[in-house]
Amino acid sequence: MQSTRVIVLVLLTGLVFAAVSPSRAQSRKPFMRADEILATIKPGQWAKLEGVVQKDFTALCKEVEILTGDFLDDEWGITAVVQQIDKEKKEFTLLRLPVKINKDAEFEMAGKSDGKREFKGFDDLKVGMLVELEGTYLKDGTFLAKEIDDETAKVEREPALAGEVEVMGRVDKVDAKQRTITVMGIAFVLTEKTKGKSVIK
Repeated sequence: MQSTRVIVLVLLTGLVFAAVSPSRAQSRKPFMRADEILATIKPGQWAKLEGVVQKDFTALCKEVEILTGDFLDDEWGITAVVQQIDKEKKEFTLLRLPVKINKDAEFEMAGKSDGKREFKGFDDLKVGMLVELEGTYLKDGTFLAKEIDDETAKVEREPALAGEVEVMGRVDKVDAKQRTITVMGIAFVLTEKTKGKSVIK
């Protein structure tokens, strides 16, 4: 009889503890709102931003991640669709960002080749391809790519990716009135739906 009471007490104690203990979901910090992001982020900080490309090549910002740590000058990154290709200059553009290719650049294709497409150099680039670049954003406003990955296969699974852009780099400008964060000359417009996270907070 006494052992039964002990078991009941143990069970009740467990239930009370479970009721007062915050769940993992509750213990996580909530996403920052647009106003909080704009108040927190500063020019010169590194950040990763994702957005939906507009006709004027701004982007409606879906997510902002404020990054901390030491970043090298060749760790800038951008993922977007190729808009134009200049074969004479051996340059191409993502949104309005001119891209030059480092002479030792690596070209890679995400997933297995279907045999119809190859991606080994500049000549394999096509307008409309989704590419992920890693490299350096230069002072003249161009991007020097050291690694170019063909991510076009992902668009077949997620067609919405063709209209999106993702960047990682140092923030150029923050405009609280216009609610924009500019990275590599690309203005990301924050909305009520923009989610932010930061390891600073």
